[in-house]
Amino acid sequence: MIQALSLAALALLLLAGAIELWWGSALRLQQRKSMESIEQRLVPHGPADHRAPPPLPVPRRRALVQRLDSVLMRAALSTDRSIYLALAAPGVVLTLLAWWRIGSAWGMPLMLALYLAGVWLWLRRRIERQQQMLLAQLPDFLDGMIRMTSVGNSLPMAFQSTSKSVAMPLRGVLDRTLSSMHAGADLDQALAMASRPYAMEELSLLHAVFGIGMRVGGRADHILQRMSDFMRDHAHARAELKAITAETRMSAWVLALLPVAVSTVMTLIDPTFFKPMFTSPLGHRFMLIALGLELTGGFLLYRLAKSL
Repeated sequence: MIQALSLAALALLLLAGAIELWWGSALRLQQRKSMESIEQRLVPHGPADHRAPPPLPVPRRRALVQRLDSVLMRAALSTDRSIYLALAAPGVVLTLLAWWRIGSAWGMPLMLALYLAGVWLWLRRRIERQQQMLLAQLPDFLDGMIRMTSVGNSLPMAFQSTSKSVAMPLRGVLDRTLSSMHAGADLDQALAMASRPYAMEELSLLHAVFGIGMRVGGRADHILQRMSDFMRDHAHARAELKAITAETRMSAWVLALLPVAVSTVMTLIDPTFFKPMFTSPLGHRFMLIALGLELTGGFLLYRLAKSL
């Protein structure tokens, strides 16, 4: 019974992660299609249009490593292989500690799943903070480009001149863009490659505007001014909405994670207290009921927080 309970809990956690990744990939695909449709409507593709060649097929293992590196980059962490060891070491220690304290090997996958969920939440928090910092720096960067383009500089020259006075984390994106430009890529293509790991709609819109301004021409400073005003208004509205719903979201997190955290700590501190839950049939039933209630309550709280 305890084997089935452990496997069911691990399968449910993996299913929740797969659903989250599927929803995120569908949203990114929809945003990419919308940006491509805007570019196709605004930019006339003639016979002299040089499109980028299709990407070469990437091995599955290398694609997985690149995806993990992009997640670390979005979380403002280094992409060295030592970071993977630093993240995996506490998980191994906690799983061995759970096996030693509980006295059953089936406590290891449960502790490992809890640790992976905690790491995922920590990385998600860092990614959200990094995106907020990037969004806060973009309007000022666009204002600098507006001042440079209004005196007659081109978009690439204004981009290079303004990038020198930008701080991190936006400076990292701009430096990678400049490196690609020095290698021969256009401004819009270089910014698209540099901002791809961050998966931000504002950066995608910015490189689309750069591409339109370089191919079609016109008053690029007016477009950048409107983008800067829009980003400021959007950031202000998002901050107000976040402040209004902060209490509800925090209550949802506390109510969802408190039973899991308390039961895990009590099991590690006093394993004899929870030992009947792992050995007796009645304890197995109680654990199944608790697992079902926890998953149901977590799903309802998640839907409540997402609806705000």
